[in-house]
Amino acid sequence: MKQQPILCSLLLGGVVCSPTTVHSDTASAGLAPLIEQALANNPDLMVQKARLAEAEARLQEATAAFLPRFSARVSYEYTNDPSRAFAYIVAQRRFDFGMDINQPGWVDNFRPELMASWSLYRGGEDHYRRQAAALGVEAAALEQQALQNRLAAAVTAAWYTWRMAPEQMAVARQSLQSIAAEQNHTRQRVEQGMALKADVLSLDVRQSASREAEIRAENALTLARSSLQMLVGGEVTDTPAPPAPTLPNPPSAIATLLQQALDHRPELQAANRQKALRAAELRAEKAAFLPRVTAYTAYGLNSRGPDINFSQDNLTLGLNAEVDLFSGGATRARIAAAEQRLVVAEALIQRTRLSIEDEVRRAAATLDETLKRSETAERGQQAADEALRLVHLQYQAGSAAVTRYLDAETDRAEARLRAIMAHYEAYIADAQLQQAVGTLSIPANRTHSND
Repeated sequence: MKQQPILCSLLLGGVVCSPTTVHSDTASAGLAPLIEQALANNPDLMVQKARLAEAEARLQEATAAFLPRFSARVSYEYTNDPSRAFAYIVAQRRFDFGMDINQPGWVDNFRPELMASWSLYRGGEDHYRRQAAALGVEAAALEQQALQNRLAAAVTAAWYTWRMAPEQMAVARQSLQSIAAEQNHTRQRVEQGMALKADVLSLDVRQSASREAEIRAENALTLARSSLQMLVGGEVTDTPAPPAPTLPNPPSAIATLLQQALDHRPELQAANRQKALRAAELRAEKAAFLPRVTAYTAYGLNSRGPDINFSQDNLTLGLNAEVDLFSGGATRARIAAAEQRLVVAEALIQRTRLSIEDEVRRAAATLDETLKRSETAERGQQAADEALRLVHLQYQAGSAAVTRYLDAETDRAEARLRAIMAHYEAYIADAQLQQAVGTLSIPANRTHSND
């Protein structure tokens, strides 16, 4: 059936492409709660939320590089190494000129200590690392928004498909009722010798075909409900209501749609953040060639045992400056790798932009086509209804063969199915276009926040 490729394009292709919109009619009919339910229960969205939380944790880690670090430790050492033993004796305030420096004997040293260090300058590496981490948070948030949009698009498509199935079933059942009525009438005419038994058999064949159509429609309804339940992560039991009789508006000018998509699509914004992130990482790698300056301090007590004696305390303050003179090429290799990641990010922006523009053009063309098909299908349905009415009168009067009546009834059923499918495909095409331009409305309490 023709609606299946459109549904697949939203359920599958849309997952890697773009978001969609919620038509005002569907929101009032119960689509918005289903989208909210899907946003709360979808496992892919849970994974993306975890990635966003991971990015926020990385930002906190990068920010910590600007703050001083404090630590505490306790050490115990027992040695007869003259250099170490003599240093411990002096630190413990036990030096005596009568001591033999070369043979100090075994010395115990117990030292509780508080230490602090503060990175004063690292060539801007910490600054660029933090900048990259902040951009990573923004990119993850935009990727989450894009996933929310794609999920809402899939729910919207499944919703319309679910709403279409009962109408298809109604057409099949109406056809069954019409055929059953004609079967009774034709049997009576056979008994009266006014019709052939072959006419009854022809009606039986048509009844079987209508019953098959009803079975397919019932299965389509079951599958549509199953797809919707998979997306929302829960049961869907409400009876779907028909859509508003008015069709969506025709697409705007393609230039307007393209500009709207480039302004609103989170995928493109996320790609731009990724490029800026890679540029910041490249600057951070280049900062490794610059010197690093660190201030440090240590306060501790040296004693022969764990007894605290503040007369044996000591304090150390200092500055440390270092620069890498040769690292075996590791720094230049990291810079080269960062440069290539930046090239990839720039190419991804171009690819994303081209993909979005292609989606917009295709979606606009599809909407325009479905609107025209829907109008044509409506006229075809009206013609088929009138043709069946006239043929039915002729058949009742005996001036038309049963095959002519069956052809007219088949045409009427097919015309109604085409009209139903075209009507819903127009709504799905409108959703595709809104998805392509990035104008999705989703429940506000499900959008990203930093709390």
